[in-house]
Amino acid sequence: MDKLKQMMVFYHVVDQGSFTQASAKLKIAKSAVSRHISLLEKAMGARLLNRTTRQLGLTEVGRIYFKSCQRIFEETQFMQNEISVLQNQPVGLLKIAATNSIGNKYIVPLIADFMRLYPKLDIELLVQDQVVDMVEEGVDVSIRVGWLQDSNFVAQKIADSKLILAASPDYLQKSDLISSPIDLLSHEWIIFSLLPNPYQWVFKNKKKVETVTIKGKLQTNNADAVRALLMQGVGMSVLSRLTIEDELKKGSLVEILPEYEIGTAGIYLVYQAIKFKQLKLQLFIDFINQKIQLS
Repeated sequence: MDKLKQMMVFYHVVDQGSFTQASAKLKIAKSAVSRHISLLEKAMGARLLNRTTRQLGLTEVGRIYFKSCQRIFEETQFMQNEISVLQNQPVGLLKIAATNSIGNKYIVPLIADFMRLYPKLDIELLVQDQVVDMVEEGVDVSIRVGWLQDSNFVAQKIADSKLILAASPDYLQKSDLISSPIDLLSHEWIIFSLLPNPYQWVFKNKKKVETVTIKGKLQTNNADAVRALLMQGVGMSVLSRLTIEDELKKGSLVEILPEYEIGTAGIYLVYQAIKFKQLKLQLFIDFINQKIQLS
């Protein structure tokens, strides 16, 4: 039993990339992690890890041994999943990440219902606009707005949200009249740097297609910051309707050139491409697909 525990500690040290991260993941002291690794190396009669103050690497023996530990870990996870399926009751921790615009408005209200359905499950919800490193942070599923290209993850689209060019009434009142996309060149732009091509926009209507390359003195990587700056009348910008629908309804933000389309932002459930999908993850995906109502 001690040998199996040592193997799992070794697996998590390599998987997490450090003794500190493994300690947090396993919820044991860092000194205990170090002790388990030392005992394992003593029993193996070989060094498994090359350790420096800044870097952790595998020896040749360590690489071979890690593959065996990884197989055992995956089989253990599969076995736990099968037991959960038989009991139809997921256990453990489900870690969810979501953007501010989706998390606070759509996911948070649903979490209580999900937990009532599965009371043995613990939930950790990360709400932020920055895209998290799902592997490093141990995130099971992420709800994102945008364009996804990482082939190491499965991205299941659950909705589309129309992209809106918007500004405040105060900004539009004091600025030049906008009647066509070409007029946008003389206006102040707030650049949302997380967009795939924030400096170029293609405007489409029934009659024509116009491409506009814009400039901006101000840029940010946070959708809430863009929205706040729009409200302050700093300039105009593009956000998903999902992000600014309340402001549009109140009239505190106004859609510009509504007769044109500038695309959509996909809403995705993102999770790692693994051999088997744990019951807790599958149940959450099914629940969100059934319950969530996005604009």
